[in-house]
Amino acid sequence: MSESLATSPAQEALDTVERLLAHRAMTIGLSVEARPNFAGTIFAGGSDTPSARIETSDLPNHVRGLQIGRYPILLTLLPEAPDDEGLSEVVRRVRNQCVVARSYLSPSAALDLHAILLGPRSSEGVDRWRALALIAERDERVARKLVWLRPKDPSADERSFDDFSKRSFLARPWVTDAIFSMAPLDNVSRAATYGEVPRDTAGEWIRAASEPGVDADQLVDELVASWQRRSAQ
Repeated sequence: MSESLATSPAQEALDTVERLLAHRAMTIGLSVEARPNFAGTIFAGGSDTPSARIETSDLPNHVRGLQIGRYPILLTLLPEAPDDEGLSEVVRRVRNQCVVARSYLSPSAALDLHAILLGPRSSEGVDRWRALALIAERDERVARKLVWLRPKDPSADERSFDDFSKRSFLARPWVTDAIFSMAPLDNVSRAATYGEVPRDTAGEWIRAASEPGVDADQLVDELVASWQRRSAQ
């Protein structure tokens, strides 16, 4: 959906979060691509007819579509006033926009769809806004929803967004300069002795974690797969 005013506060807010997203993505090696069709009114493969589109009155007033790595993203705004009715209406419209975005995605890619909702300036740290943000994030229908409550001072945006990104798909807790010993892996072996973890599973974990140059995402997948094999026995 196109913006009517290039210098509107809504446009500036979306510019800010898009810039911060792009910077964060770059630091962790993810590509960023504009996907305006996610933020449109017409379903994939449809024509501009009533049956193939959603009316703008049922979609967010301001929204952008992006692809960050494997994650399809919608960026939009929370209402200016912290009230239940306004939040419910925004979340309803966001869900509708997510339906449009999902029409452009394969079933597997649709599972990674996220909607990021921006709180108004000075919403960070306000109890009422925190409560509403939790309500919005608990609504996981159609897509995962994340809320960034922005600080009062624009100069604190980067710090605030960094905190926000740590609980999102942008988090990389395994990327660290810290030096680890083999002690945690030894603890896994000891846990197996007491029956908490099957020995075969513990062995698979240790072998996977000890593999030189293992990719972090691949390691997580291998650990989860190993645990699921244990659960299936």
